Amino acid sequence: MMAQPGLEIHRTQSAVIDAIQSLIDSAEESLTVAVPKSSLPEFVPQLSAAIERDVLVLLLVHGDATAPTPAYEDIATAVRTIGSGITPLLVTADIQRGLTGHSGLLTDSIAEYQATEFDNENLAHDEFAMFLGTHWLMGTEHYIASVCAFPRTFSAFQFAVLMAALALRAGTAITARARVISTADRTETTISGPVINVRQSVVYPASSTNPAERSLTIETDAGPVTVGGAGATKEAYECREITLDRADDE
Repeated sequence: MMAQPGLEIHRTQSAVIDAIQSLIDSAEESLTVAVPKSSLPEFVPQLSAAIERDVLVLLLVHGDATAPTPAYEDIATAVRTIGSGITPLLVTADIQRGLTGHSGLLTDSIAEYQATEFDNENLAHDEFAMFLGTHWLMGTEHYIASVCAFPRTFSAFQFAVLMAALALRAGTAITARARVISTADRTETTISGPVINVRQSVVYPASSTNPAERSLTIETDAGPVTVGGAGATKEAYECREITLDRADDE
């Protein structure tokens, strides 16, 4: 049922499951998924495929702690858990589209709940910020992927930020070489140097209170500069592509 352009209302469990599976399949760079733990088996194949194609998957599970626990390393980049079932059903794909509604749609097939699927960047950004700024913070870190092998090139900046945060958390010094655009005059250039700071709130320890903030500080020959993702305004540069590598031990 279409509510208005870009919005679709789902009132049946099967329709919601199909919509979530399609959203997961559509993701090219990032996914945020908040679902009841008991419903996870419905989405394991799609989440596993997303991990295989290097999508950043942030998974928040809640509700029945006795429900079977899947192999999180196969279906997510990071997992947090909440014991209570107060978290809504919430999915975003590439911070471009998503779905939100009552989680009871996935646990009670006859309850009169509904979910709204949306294809709207502004709404997706708001839901993404809600996911990280409220629900994610309520969860307990249950699983986090290992630091990736370096060197590695990222087109998804938030994935680079996460891997940089994990590397620094593990005490591994890293460097970056990034193709960037100046947020001041929109000129394109390449910068490189050691990564000396990460601003993010996805993994412990969080270094930002702003859930939407994801940035790196790189020590270049001209001094430290800040780099943000697409649409960056506070940082000196907006990243187009970045390669992270271990710092030279010498």
